[in-house]
Amino acid sequence: MDTEERKSRQALQTVLDIGAQMLSSGAEISRVEDSIIRMCHAFGEETVECFAITYVIVVTISGEHTAGLTEIRRIRAFDRNMYKLTQLNALSREICETPVTPEQAAEKLREIESRKSYSLLGKMGIFALISLSFTLFFGGSIRDMAVSALIGILIAPVETILSDSGMNRFVQVFLCSAVAGFLSIAMAGIWRGVSSELVSIGNIMIFIPGVIFTCAIQEIFSNNMLSGLTRLGEAVITSLVIATGFVLVNVAL
Repeated sequence: MDTEERKSRQALQTVLDIGAQMLSSGAEISRVEDSIIRMCHAFGEETVECFAITYVIVVTISGEHTAGLTEIRRIRAFDRNMYKLTQLNALSREICETPVTPEQAAEKLREIESRKSYSLLGKMGIFALISLSFTLFFGGSIRDMAVSALIGILIAPVETILSDSGMNRFVQVFLCSAVAGFLSIAMAGIWRGVSSELVSIGNIMIFIPGVIFTCAIQEIFSNNMLSGLTRLGEAVITSLVIATGFVLVNVAL
């Protein structure tokens, strides 16, 4: 392998790393494909073909010094991190607008990956805010809001532990929903006047896959039917898992 081909392969692998992180962070397919093509051109590749779906990215590059290189990247983890996606978009623009070597781009990507998005305390606050807001929206009292916020705070460390365990995400959602349902019924029994239904509604909204559903509709209208239907199916299954977790606890108790 000559020097030019080695540089092209390194550039392609760096671009694929960025594209994979963008896809796993919640970027739509068209954005991932466009960013990969633009970054490959910025690194000096003449012809770039990119195909991406929800779980796979395939890129082929060719040029004067490259007979043709193809790399495939399998996407295995999804964190739906909009803050990280913003940073990755900024990195892709920087690569396209200023002279950046593949090594420099890879180093910037490692810096982005090393940054923590939310602390546990931050997540607890977000879960509490979501829970009490939707409990209020659906007509809950001050007591209902307080209990809903408390359960949101308690659910945050449970969700973090399950996420770090590497467990299947549908099982994670089911267990979190079951715990939230159990806590809402328990708190309603302990604190008189608390509605377990209104508390549960607020807690359910923590897990509702709104971002996934929105991305699915966007993909469908962008003619990326396969990815759109895949994400739509994921949103539907996640919603059914959430409902199952709450319903089974209510039936059992």
